[in-house]
Amino acid sequence: MKYESKNIRNIVLIGHGYSGKTTLNEAMLFTGQTIPLMGKVENGKTVSDYMDQEIAKKMSIRSSISHTQWRDNLINIIDTPGAPDFVGEVIAGMSSADCAVFVINGESGVEIETIKSWRKCNLLKVIFVNKMRKENADLEKCIKSLSDNFKDKTFIPLSIPIGKGKNFTGVVDLIDKEARYFENQGKEIKKEKAPADTPGLNEYYTKMIETAVETDEVLMTKYFDGKEITHEETVNGLKKAILNGTIVPVICGDAEENSGTIGLLDCIVDYMPSPLEVSPVTAIDANNKEILIEPDSKKTPMVFIFKTAIDQFTGKISYFRVRSGTVKNDIELYNPRKKSKEKCGKLFKVLGKNLIDIDSLDVGDIGAFIKLESVVTNDTLCDASSSVSITPLPFPQPVYSQSIHCNEKKDEEKLIALLQRASEEDPTFKIEYNPETKENVISGMGDMQIRLILDKIKEKNKIEAILNDIKIPYRETIRKKANAEYTHKKQSGGHGQYGKVLIEIWPIEEGKQYEFVNAIVGGAISKGYIPACEKGFHEAMEHGVLAGFKVVDVGIKLYDGKEHDVDSSEMSFKIASRMAFREAMKNATPVLLEPIMELSVYVDQKYVGDILSDISSKRGRVLGQESLGGVEVIKALVPQNELLRYSIDLKSITSGTGGFEVSFNNYQSITGKIADDIIAKSKVEFTEE
Repeated sequence: MKYESKNIRNIVLIGHGYSGKTTLNEAMLFTGQTIPLMGKVENGKTVSDYMDQEIAKKMSIRSSISHTQWRDNLINIIDTPGAPDFVGEVIAGMSSADCAVFVINGESGVEIETIKSWRKCNLLKVIFVNKMRKENADLEKCIKSLSDNFKDKTFIPLSIPIGKGKNFTGVVDLIDKEARYFENQGKEIKKEKAPADTPGLNEYYTKMIETAVETDEVLMTKYFDGKEITHEETVNGLKKAILNGTIVPVICGDAEENSGTIGLLDCIVDYMPSPLEVSPVTAIDANNKEILIEPDSKKTPMVFIFKTAIDQFTGKISYFRVRSGTVKNDIELYNPRKKSKEKCGKLFKVLGKNLIDIDSLDVGDIGAFIKLESVVTNDTLCDASSSVSITPLPFPQPVYSQSIHCNEKKDEEKLIALLQRASEEDPTFKIEYNPETKENVISGMGDMQIRLILDKIKEKNKIEAILNDIKIPYRETIRKKANAEYTHKKQSGGHGQYGKVLIEIWPIEEGKQYEFVNAIVGGAISKGYIPACEKGFHEAMEHGVLAGFKVVDVGIKLYDGKEHDVDSSEMSFKIASRMAFREAMKNATPVLLEPIMELSVYVDQKYVGDILSDISSKRGRVLGQESLGGVEVIKALVPQNELLRYSIDLKSITSGTGGFEVSFNNYQSITGKIADDIIAKSKVEFTEE
């Protein structure tokens, strides 16, 4: 069945690990009659978690796309992982949805990853308080947790539980005050008028109705006149409040029991926007000007690739959202990044690992192409006449890096190729060669992400990789002025080599890297040799005199010299300049610099003391602390060398609940035993090389 854009809803399921997102996805697919039975995470039979690693570990590793129908509407669902290592999947999911369903554990309330994702999410939101059958599940406490953490929002329940813990038997839909009892794992639903003594019924109903009527003066007058507000009037009033961001609706239930699913599906269809009701997306046209792409089915077709997967049987799968026009089978589209046309072939709807042939997709819908080898995540495919590129997704920079190599040299090239393929699937995973440290470096959001990628390569390709901590890119600089002269003189029969330079060096502003002043007068050195002198200085700055690290923030003045009519050459002056710089640097109080990172740690209040103590032990300096409800954000400056394994350390300190972000801040000098040890170690490595 083909759906028009007005009847499409795109949602992304977001939440902390083990809040029940995948099970909720199963419940929605079952309730919408897309699947005949609900699968379980425990037995590896869910639509979302179909990768071997997901089944084995009983957790989501990649976002998964599926769809169902409800009341003649198509609902595209993107189920995202909850572990912090896979935040890139959450960002990709949010970019392609128009509504975020935040799944909250009814026992735990708001948790760390929920807060971090909420901060990144600019979509309209729905809360599904899950696991209401758990012993300590409490809707009221969860709403308080939401209000404490997200103070700028008002949370309005649209359903409340019947019974608590093991006595939880169903939910009350507040709009109609209808009790819904779920029997036989949700396969059967009994509906009746809600018992008048249901705890919180009148209180929550009144709050919901008052929220609805506040959006319309006529409704408000009607309400205060004591007249009944109809179902349709309530829905319309709530939709206004939700769409303008005044309130966030809250649904409760238990996905495992398929309880509350109908209320959630109704909420998505009734209150969440269709693709025609959302803001246009930003793009850059062929003239490098910013434009807006409206969701218009009558315009030329345009799709945005938000996710890439590589399947051993299907090949490369490019998941996209239609941002303009209508996309049909065998369409030819233009890729502005590659400046080439793509014959897109068959068009598919996605249901987990299954691809379903379809003739066309209207604007706002989500689908997939296969075997577009040159297409990657963040690509825009459009009509050649428009040639625009939608703004790329803001994937975070990796926070955990390791150097990688193989015992078997013959496997090295194949391993690098496989890692590059992995980075196509997950843009938060990087593989790069660092020419400064001469290492292949892989980087990601955490140890789990990297280990899972390497485990998959080992299992499928029988290649075992060896990981080590990366070499830190230390720097060297100087603290005072110094002068030096150097004469390069060599006679070996025939033309010799001769060049003499006199230089002065001094510290310059941090971050300026290098400054050169040519102060030669009277032709002491010919103009033709000056570039060779400067090249010699550059070469000398590649390896400092302390430990062989790159030299930064130094000014150099070439003020005198001497040349020979026959023996002087560019090579002679390059060597003389290089040696003069080294001599001057030895007398300019050289110091070692280490990279300092800005660290933001997100933890529960109970772990703050341990985190502060750990930061102090890592030579860190705390900049401040901010409270976000039940979560504390600690900001600090810490040497990069101390953070090489911080993702592992933080998991250990916080029992896996903490999260962090890190970015480069500046370089700072380092002295004493720590500097001596770094210099000694580096000299050994440099000598071996």
